[in-house]
Amino acid sequence: MHFVKSITAVMCSLLLAAACPLQAREISMLTVEWAPHYGSELPEKGMTTAIVKAAFRAAGHSADVEFIPWARALKEVEEGSSDIVMGAYHNLEREAKYIFSDPIYFLELGLIARPGLGINRYDTLRDLTPYRIGISRGFANSEEFDAADYLDKHVVTFPNLNIRKLFRGRIDMAVMNFDLFRYEAKKEGFCISDVEFMEPPLETHGLYLMASRNIADGDEIIQDFNRGLETIRKNGEFDRIVGRFRK
Repeated sequence: MHFVKSITAVMCSLLLAAACPLQAREISMLTVEWAPHYGSELPEKGMTTAIVKAAFRAAGHSADVEFIPWARALKEVEEGSSDIVMGAYHNLEREAKYIFSDPIYFLELGLIARPGLGINRYDTLRDLTPYRIGISRGFANSEEFDAADYLDKHVVTFPNLNIRKLFRGRIDMAVMNFDLFRYEAKKEGFCISDVEFMEPPLETHGLYLMASRNIADGDEIIQDFNRGLETIRKNGEFDRIVGRFRK
């Protein structure tokens, strides 16, 4: 009987330990300058940073981010000298070195229609044949779009040139990351409420945290972040943060 009680006590202790969050601590994060998503000169260091810090706060932690070259950030976190890479795409090769969080949010690349065009979605790319579409030289979009030689594509050297052409009516649509378009268009003084972000996007990518596999509490950090992220989604803080940056 005493043996059974001892085993039961040990099992309960293990279950309680697994259920308990990590003891509160400072989370060290590394990433690269990547406006408008995150950057040292952006308000609140960018929308991604604001969301991540809020999620960690909701889980009882604080977090700080340093902006360094991307390759160095990956290496330092892989080695365990910092806890987290903030803002990464998921792939199987990285899973061997890092522990991934739930997606922070999704980045959308797609078509933005000029003011007054009167269209906000399409079913197939063939539906877009009547329109002049601005693209940027050297930028990959989606495989299907890039291969669609039946579309009327107008190539420029820099994405900002397509923003100006769109608002001046010289093209009907531009292909761009939606958040980057919002950021750059507002910087140039254009009213983004007048354009349509076309559905569906050409590409959608989740943005994640990656924790080092070479720190003792990497799994717990990610679990706590995921829990905090769910909390701020439910209590409305996530939407309030996004609203501050996308208004």
